[in-house]
This record gives sequence, C-alpha cells and structure tokens, in this order.
Amino acid sequence: MDMRWLLCFWLVLSPGWAMAQDGLAPLSGAFVDDAEARALVQKVQDRMRADSSIARYTMRIETPEWQRSVEFRAWDDRPGKRFFIRILAPRKDRDTTWLKDGANLWMYLPKLERDIRIPPSMMLSSWMGSDFTNDDLVKMESVVDGYRHRIVSRDGQTVVVESVPRPETAVVWGRIVHTLRDDGIPLSDDYYDEHGRHMRHLSFEQVREFDGRLIPSRWTMQPLNRPGKRTVLVIESISFNRPIPASVFTRANLLRRGR
Repeated sequence: MDMRWLLCFWLVLSPGWAMAQDGLAPLSGAFVDDAEARALVQKVQDRMRADSSIARYTMRIETPEWQRSVEFRAWDDRPGKRFFIRILAPRKDRDTTWLKDGANLWMYLPKLERDIRIPPSMMLSSWMGSDFTNDDLVKMESVVDGYRHRIVSRDGQTVVVESVPRPETAVVWGRIVHTLRDDGIPLSDDYYDEHGRHMRHLSFEQVREFDGRLIPSRWTMQPLNRPGKRTVLVIESISFNRPIPASVFTRANLLRRGR
C-alpha cells in the first residue's frame, strides 16, 4: 500500500451542473487539459509516494453509535504496481492481509484460513468498515495519466485543480476538486458522483517530516450523505525507497502471520 492509495479515488463526470453548485465556472465545450494543472497533480504524487515505501498506520472509524480503531502495516512497490497490507489490531482482525497486484486485489481471512480474490461486485464495499472502499485501493495508478486537469483558481500559494476522467477511463467518481499548495502539499479533495452530487470530503492536516519528506500525517475522510461519520487515518511512521523483498508481494505471503 502506499501514501497515494488515499489520493486515488479520482472520477468520471458530467461536470457543468456540479460546478455551478459550488460557484465554479461551468464547462463549455471540450475540457482543455492544462499542462500546469497536470504538473501540480504530479507534484503531489511525487511528494506523497516513492518507488517503494514501508509504513505503519492507525485508522479510526467514528460514527454517532460506535467507534473502532485499526492498526496496520503497508508495503508499496510503485514500479511493480503492487502493495501488501497486514492488519495488526484489533486482535479479532489481526493477520487479515491484502495483496494488490496490478488490477487484482486479494484478501486473506485467518478465521477461514483461505484467501479470496475480491470480485468486481465487491469493489465498492467498505474497506475494513471505513469510509474507503476496495476500489480506492485498486485505482491507484491512473491519477495523473487517466484524467484531464485544469486550474480553477489560485490564491497565493493555494491552488484549486479540477480533474475529470478521460473517455477511456473506467472510474467511480464524476470528478474531483483538489485544493493544494503549489509546493505539492495537498490540503483537501472533494469527490462528486456522475450526477454531480458532492459525496465525500478528504482533508489533509498535521504536516510532519518522515524520512526527509514533509507530508500530511492526518487524513480525514467524511461521507457527506452520512452525518456524524468519518474515518481518520494517521501515519505513525513511513520510510521511502528501501528495498522490499519480492516475496512480500505474493499470495503465499497472505498466509504468513505476524510479519
């Protein structure tokens, strides 16, 4: 898994109506792909993600009725388009593992002692009860190249970029609006469905230095159709560009415990 799996929930749209709702200028004619906007999106990706990373996270899921926390480790191989996740806590979920290899996503359930391939029908299901989905984990490679980008506004060092999918890109969201600093630090992402409805807000806070990089350490996802519910992801530690054995990204590793 990688830092960018939280940034990869990007879009598919009919943007004019939704943009009007937000006070943004509606699109007229073809969407012009802006080279500067594309470069800004690329800068975010390059800051948040390396060729490889090893990280530890705490994820807290909050609702008006209950709360739960999940701790996990994640290994990411960017060139190979692979990642591996191992759940550390709570105890009942410990050693549940996930493997992404290309477009395939596998999950191992210790209680069943078997691994399963996540089918297309489950891709929009919640990941570990959070406000992220299985699809969010898989769609992590097409952010820059799979979408067209344009600058909507600029205020000092803060830039608002809108992204919409290219016609050939199969995605869940209608569009996404990114608010970011021009040095590549993301501030927030807003997600819209294909009907232009504002569905999710992701905020980035508490910039810290990890392994020589300044990145937001606290990410909060809020589903706007479920008041009072949110998922807070905190980066506890992360290292970049360290060697990762190829054996980590195998189905056999799904079954190994306590690593």
